[in-house]
Amino acid sequence: AENIFYFGYDEKAYTLQQILHGIGKQVFKKFEFAKFQAMGLGAQRGKLADALRAQAFALVLDNLESVTGEALAIQNTLTAEEQGEIREFLGLLVGGRTKVVLGSRSGENWLADVFKENVYRLRGLDGESRTVLAEKILERAVGDTDKIAALRETQDFERLMGLLDGYPLAMEVVLANLARQSAEEVLAGLDAADVRLDSGEQDKTKSVLKCVEYSHSNLSGEAQRLLLCLAPFKGFIDRADLPNYAKQLQGLAAFEGWEFEEFEGAIDEAVRWGLLSPYFEGDDGRLLKLQPVFPYFLRAKLAEVDEGIREGVEIGFKEHYRGLAGQYKQMMQSKEPEQRKLGLFFCQLEYENLFSALQTCLARQESLSIYRCLDEYSEQKSDPGSKLLLAQLIQKAKDGYSEERLQGEAGWEFTDSFLKLGNAYLKGQQYEQARSHYQDALDLLENVSSVEQAQKKLAIARLTHQLGIVAQALREYEEARSHYQQALDIKIEFKDRYSQASTYHQLGRVAQALREYEEARSHYQQALDIYIEFKDRYEQAGTYHQLGIVAQALREYEEARSHYQQALNIFIEYKDRYSQASTYHQLGIVAQKLREYEEARSHYQQALDIKIEFKDRYSQASTYHQLGIVAQALREYEEARSHYQEALDIFIEYKDRYSQASTFNGLGVLANRQERYEEAKEPLLKALEIYTEFSDEHNARIVLNNLKDIYQATQEASLLSAAATACNSSVEEIQTLFSDNEEASNTP
Repeated sequence: AENIFYFGYDEKAYTLQQILHGIGKQVFKKFEFAKFQAMGLGAQRGKLADALRAQAFALVLDNLESVTGEALAIQNTLTAEEQGEIREFLGLLVGGRTKVVLGSRSGENWLADVFKENVYRLRGLDGESRTVLAEKILERAVGDTDKIAALRETQDFERLMGLLDGYPLAMEVVLANLARQSAEEVLAGLDAADVRLDSGEQDKTKSVLKCVEYSHSNLSGEAQRLLLCLAPFKGFIDRADLPNYAKQLQGLAAFEGWEFEEFEGAIDEAVRWGLLSPYFEGDDGRLLKLQPVFPYFLRAKLAEVDEGIREGVEIGFKEHYRGLAGQYKQMMQSKEPEQRKLGLFFCQLEYENLFSALQTCLARQESLSIYRCLDEYSEQKSDPGSKLLLAQLIQKAKDGYSEERLQGEAGWEFTDSFLKLGNAYLKGQQYEQARSHYQDALDLLENVSSVEQAQKKLAIARLTHQLGIVAQALREYEEARSHYQQALDIKIEFKDRYSQASTYHQLGRVAQALREYEEARSHYQQALDIYIEFKDRYEQAGTYHQLGIVAQALREYEEARSHYQQALNIFIEYKDRYSQASTYHQLGIVAQKLREYEEARSHYQQALDIKIEFKDRYSQASTYHQLGIVAQALREYEEARSHYQEALDIFIEYKDRYSQASTFNGLGVLANRQERYEEAKEPLLKALEIYTEFSDEHNARIVLNNLKDIYQATQEASLLSAAATACNSSVEEIQTLFSDNEEASNTP
C-alpha cells in the first residue's frame, strides 16, 4: 500500500466527515484539498472514493464493535444515519485498488452488504506471532533469561503452546503461571487432553474460563476470598485507591474477620498469576486492568457466597465510587490545567466503574452525586449525546423515588439533574424542551425542605438565568433581560458576587443583540472585573471574546483583535481546543474587515478544522459562510458558491431558519456580482422573507438594497411584486425604496 489510513473506534467515534477530512488531507495537495473541503459531503464522498479506487492504499476501520454498542456503556457509538453514510462510502470502494480492512469483535451486520461473504474469522496468532508474544509474556512473568531458555527447550512447553493455539488472552493468563511452576505442572493443572480453545465461541469461552479458574485456584485461600471484592470492577482498577475501598468494606458487618491488611498481597498474587496486569506498557503497576474474563469469573464465584457478602460488596463499591466521583469532579473543575487533565484522564479510565456505581445508587433510591461527575466529564469531552442520555436516565429514575425522598437530599439532587437535562437540550437547540425542564426543576424545588433558604434561592437564580438563555436563543430579548435581572437581584441579595459575573455577561449578550453596544460593553466589563477579582483566568476568556465582538461592531478593529487574542491565549493556556474555534472564527472576521483575506482564510480554516474534529457540525455552518465571503472577495466565485451552499445545507439540516437568511443573501449577492440576475433573485427574496418573519428590519433593509441593484440593472416589474410579497409591503412602497431618491432608500 502506498499509504495506510487507520481509524480506531476504541479511541473516537469517527463520522464519515471526519474520515473524509483525515484522508483527504493526505491524498490531495494543498490547493486541491481546499477545493475538496469546499464541496458538500456527498461530493467529497464521490471524489475521494474515485481517488481511492484508482490508487493502492489501505483503509483500516478497527474496533467497530464500539459503533453499535449500547448507549453509555460504550461511548464511541454512531447513529443509524452516521452508520449509513459510512456504509455508502465503503460500498463505493468495492472493486477498487484500495484495500479495506474492517476489524471487530462482533458481526457488524450493518456493513454486511459491503463485505458480503468476504470475512476472515481470527483464530489464534500465527506461529511467528505467538512466539513473539510468548517471549514478551515470559520476560514479564519469569524474568530470568536462562530459565526462559530452558523452558522453551522442553517438549511440555511445546505441548502447552500447541494447546493454547495462539489465543492471546489464554496465553497471557496461562503462561504467567510458569513463573512458579514447570510446564508439566501447568499442563496437569489444566487437564490438557480435553481442552480445545478454538472449537467455537461457547467452547472457547468455557476454555478461557478454565484458564482463569486454574490461575485463581493457585492463589491462597485468603487471596481468593479477598479478590471476590473485585467482582464489581469493570476493566480498570486504580491500585492506589484500593485501601479506601477496603475501608468501606471493613465498616460493614458482613466482612467482620476479613483480613483486609492482606489485600495488597492478594493483588500482587493476582498480578503474578496474570489475572491483573499493568494498564499501560511500562507502568509502575498502580493502574491495573483486569483480564477480560476475570470479572465474569469473580461474579460467578460471588453468586455462590452468602447474600450479606454480595450486598456488602455492592454497597462498598457504590460508596467507594461516590467518594471518587467527588474527587474527579473537583479535579476536572480545577483552575489548574494539569489537574483538569488528570481528572479527565481518570474519568475516562473509570467511566464504566462510575456508571455501574451510579446504577446501584439509583436502584437503591440513594444520592445521585456520581451523576454530576459523569455529566462534567461529558461536558468537558464535548459529548452532548452522552450528556443527554445520562440526564434522561436520571429523569426516568426519579419516578422510582418516594415523595419523602424527593423532599430531602434526593429531591435537591434531582433539581440539579433537571437543570443539567435542560442544559443538554439547550445545547442541542431544543429550546422548548429546555424551558420545560428548567420549569420542572423550579417546581420540584418548591417542595425540597432539606436545604437552607439562601441555597434554595440561589438555585432559583441559576434556573431563572437559564430561562433567560432560552428566551435569548428564541430572540425574546426583553423576556430574557427580565429573567437575567431577576437572577441578578437574587445573587446581589444573597451576596453571591462571583456568580453575578455570568449574569452580567448574559445581559451584555442581550444588549449586544439589540445593538445597544455601549450598554453591552458596560455589562461585559462588570463581568470581567469580577472574574479578575476572583482570579478566574479561564472565565475571563469568554468575556474578552465578547468584548472583541462589541469592539468589532463599533468598527474598532485593532481593539477587537487585541481582545480576541487575549481570549485565544487563555484557551490555549488551558488546552481548551474546542473553544479556540470560535475565537479563530472571530479573528477571521476582523482580518476580513481589514481586507487581509489570506489571513482571514487561515483563521477560518483553523476554526473549521477544530469544529470538524469535535463533530460540531452545526457551528461549521457559520465558518463555511465566512469562507464563502472571503472566496467571493477574492473573485473565486465557484468556491464561494460551494461554501455558501454547504453552510445553507447545515442550517436547513438543523432547522435554523433565521441563520439561513444570511446565507441566502450571500448566494444572491454572489450571483448579482456575476450579473446572473435571474439566479440572484430567488435567494434574495427568500432572505427578505425570513428577515421579515423575524422582524429584523436592519437586515431586511440590507437585502432590499441588494434587490434594488438588480431592479435598477433589469427594470423588471415583476421583481417589485415579489419583493412586496416577501416583506409584506405594497408594490408602491417597494417602488419608492427602489427609486434613485437617497432619502427614500433609507426609509424603514
